[in-house]
Amino acid sequence: MSNRADLFFSLTGVLIMADSVPAMQFEDIPLEDARRISRGSRMDPVLHSLRKKILSLSSQAACMPLGADVSQTTMKNRILRVAREVNVPVTIRRISGGLLFWRSSDDDLQQAKEVATWLETARRGRQGRSRSRPKQA
Repeated sequence: MSNRADLFFSLTGVLIMADSVPAMQFEDIPLEDARRISRGSRMDPVLHSLRKKILSLSSQAACMPLGADVSQTTMKNRILRVAREVNVPVTIRRISGGLLFWRSSDDDLQQAKEVATWLETARRGRQGRSRSRPKQA
């Protein structure tokens, strides 16, 4: 008794023989190139232009007006992701109706570290106080 696939192929008059399957060919490429190639076709055109803009930043800032359909948080995360991919530190500020970003200077990076340290200390302080409070009955 034949299985369903054999029955289907015999009904349609198509019979595939194992010898008639063409040999597959492969080409080895570096992993970084593969990632870049595979991402390029799926990447949003806005991200392509964003990548070019980030790479071109030198002594000027870029203002990116945003429409109502794009949130500032979403676009900020996209800018940060693209900047990390091209290894360019950027500073981003929210402005009315959009975002302002520029290539981070040493002062910007130092200020960001200080703020992060301050926020971490404040967070630890709040956690410590909340644990030390006695439970009320």
